Amino acid sequence: MSNDHNERGHLSGGGDHQRRFRVAVAAASFDFRDLEISDPVPTGRQLLEAGGFRPVEEHLLFQLLESGALEERRLDETAGLRRDGVERFIAFRSDRSFRFEADDRRFEWGADRVTGHLIKLLAGVDPKSSGVWLERRDEPDLFVGDEDAITLTAEGLERFRTGPIFVLCIESKEIPWPKPTITTEEIAALGNWDPNLGVQEVNLMTGEARTLAPGEVVELQPGKGFCKKIGWRRG
Repeated sequence: MSNDHNERGHLSGGGDHQRRFRVAVAAASFDFRDLEISDPVPTGRQLLEAGGFRPVEEHLLFQLLESGALEERRLDETAGLRRDGVERFIAFRSDRSFRFEADDRRFEWGADRVTGHLIKLLAGVDPKSSGVWLERRDEPDLFVGDEDAITLTAEGLERFRTGPIFVLCIESKEIPWPKPTITTEEIAALGNWDPNLGVQEVNLMTGEARTLAPGEVVELQPGKGFCKKIGWRRG
């Protein structure tokens, strides 16, 4: 133990840049800020202080692992740093942690709410082409938008799943849609016009258009490529 202590003291006070380690610390918004630290095994307290999160006793610290999972680091607990990479940490001003699942993986979280965008980041999916749904037992799963915040509880475990999102081009506006199909009336509602005005499907490559029938169901394809080829307008 004394050898470890001496080594840590040497690394902390030597001022040798070759022995400095890079870390990135962020608040729950994932706005990571790069820092350098001389201790290869800093405590949670040291990392919070280096990131400017004070008072440290009112914060929780989580290490973002390579797997995408979050692992809590107590104030007196150490975290090993790599020489050839940047370890990332997330700090929360909170006195208790929560848990939820996304795509059958469990995550620890330091706040009582989490947004759809943050779930995508943790799940490691493309935020632009993927959507998030809150799984529910006795009713349809709830689509969670990027800015939608789901409240977590200490008693239960919220479960989320991700999947492809569909991007629609309605009167030159890109609009996300969570289902693989859409009806004539739903297109008009998204475009904010009366469905009695009619809906035209336009081939954006050729300019050809056809009028959709009332109640017609259109099958969609995930991703922005679909939006670049097919669009809709009133008429």
